Order: sequence, then structure tokens, then C-alpha cells
Amino acid sequence: MENLREIQSRVDISVVVCTYNRAAMLRDTLRSWAGVDQGNWRAELVVVDNNSTDSTKGVVQESQKHLEKPLRYVFEARPGLSFARNKGIEAACGKIIAFVDDDIYFREDWLKEMVSTFERHPEVDCVGGNSIPVFEAPRPDWLTDHFAMLYGSTLSGDDEKRMIFPEHPFGVNMAFRREVFERVGCFNTRLGRIQNSLLSNEEKELFYRIDRAGMHTHYSPSSVVYHRVPEDRMNQQWILRRVFWQGISKIAFNQLVSKRSKRDLLEDAMRNGIRAIFGPRPYSASKSILFYHEFDLREKMKIALSLGIAKQSCVELLNFHSST
Repeated sequence: MENLREIQSRVDISVVVCTYNRAAMLRDTLRSWAGVDQGNWRAELVVVDNNSTDSTKGVVQESQKHLEKPLRYVFEARPGLSFARNKGIEAACGKIIAFVDDDIYFREDWLKEMVSTFERHPEVDCVGGNSIPVFEAPRPDWLTDHFAMLYGSTLSGDDEKRMIFPEHPFGVNMAFRREVFERVGCFNTRLGRIQNSLLSNEEKELFYRIDRAGMHTHYSPSSVVYHRVPEDRMNQQWILRRVFWQGISKIAFNQLVSKRSKRDLLEDAMRNGIRAIFGPRPYSASKSILFYHEFDLREKMKIALSLGIAKQSCVELLNFHSST
């Protein structure tokens, strides 16, 4: 029986797609993969089903009949994007392990650009690609490019460069040499999307460890995927929910990488709670959350972020365990 190293020597890149209950979108992503120019590189696609209850498995099985490139189905019962990604790392055979979302379209030259970036830069350990939002309904006037990052746009420019932490690739389009995970470990399962939650910062926490290990991350603007934005995300309610969860994610990340004291957590909870209820300094009843509907979107986003920070600070305070 062949050992893992022998199998890995024959696969240049494993592309991992983690998915949960988005069979229709996944079908389109797999069709897009069929059009990617593989060149002389040996590639496989690994779909990790994170305990979906829809027709996800059937969609993959149908695609396996028609795709010329290797396609494998892996099941992960534990809910959470980080669990699914770690399962993908375990299952992948490639010397390079890439991750893309289940709601993207590959540009035809994506594989060529991603792998060749590693080949041209042997000192590079990780590569972040370019993500371009594709809105699936007419954009309302208020939905300007200012909000593009909330929809997965990297906003990292048009030139290749080294990414210096805290700048880091987004999970919608990123790749690693296998040795990265052997050195710094996998994704932290205390962070990342869990079913319908919007908890994040699992990528930031991983790249924090990568940076601390002295490893290099590179940005490749020509490694392009198109990130679909469905109509049900093109509203202010989704944006505010996304920003609220970003506040939660910020505190959760901070507690993992540099545990704060009970006093600091209490101050964060009080300061951000007051800011959310009474607005920015000078605190004013006229800027109270009671008049929330009168704020413009950017003010509402500040309130949502403060609420998320205040909530998670309280959670961390209640769950605080002294190291002594």
C-alpha cells in the first residue's frame, strides 16, 4: 500500500472547498472548476461537506461523473468552518493546499497563476489571491465600494507584494505549502463560521501564528476568483449583522493571542456598551440607540461593532479562567 508521501508527490495542488447547505451554489462552483486550465500541473478538488442536510452530496457525485479533474467528497460532522478546513487539510494530497469558498467562480487561469506564484517565489510559504465581488442583483445606490471588504474583496491592489501582518489573505482565495500546517498547526476551531453564525478571524489567527513563525505570505493579484454576492446579502440588515459579528470576532481573537485581564474586559464592555447606547463622545441622549433609525449606515455600523465588542467582552468575562 502506498504511503501518504508517495501519493503527495504526485499531486501539485489540492483545492479545498468547504460547504454547508448551499448545494445550488456549489454546483455552479464545480462547473466553474471544470473550465480551469490545468496545464501540466496535477490538481485535485476536495469538497468538505460540513454536515449539510440538503443535496450537497448528490451534487458532488453528479459532478464526479463529468469532471475530468480528480474530485473527492469528504464529510465532516462537527459543525464549524474551521473543523471543515482542518478535515480538508487532513484529506488533501497536494504539496500545496488551497482554499476557496463554495460560492465563487474560478477565472480560467487561476490554477496556473496560483501554482506559478509558488514556483517563482520559493521563499514564499503562503499566497493570497485576488477576490472580486460579483453582485447578483442591481446594486442599490448606498452599496458603494466602501463596503467591498465585507463581501470578501481583498482590496490589496494590482501589484504583487509581500503581505505584512496584520494584512493577510482572505479565506475565499488562499493557498499554503503543506509544511505550513506541519509547523504552526491548523485552524483554531474556537473561531470561524459555525452553521449560520458569522464568527470569523480564524484566518487572522492562523496568519498571526504564521507571522510569528517567521514565514512569508505573498499577494498574487492575478490569481483571481469571482465571489458571488446573492441578493439576500445586498441589504443593510446583513451588513449590520456582519459588523456585529466582527466585533464579537475581534474580542475572541484578542483573548486567544493575548489574554486580557478581567478589568480590561470589563472596561471594554462598559465603554463599548455606552458608545452603542449613547453614541460617540460627547455622549448624548440625542444620539441614543433609541433613535437608531435616524443614523446613516456608517453610524449604524459603529453601533453594531460596539455592541458586538461589548457582548463578547461580557462573555469572555463570565468565562474568564485565571492562569494562576
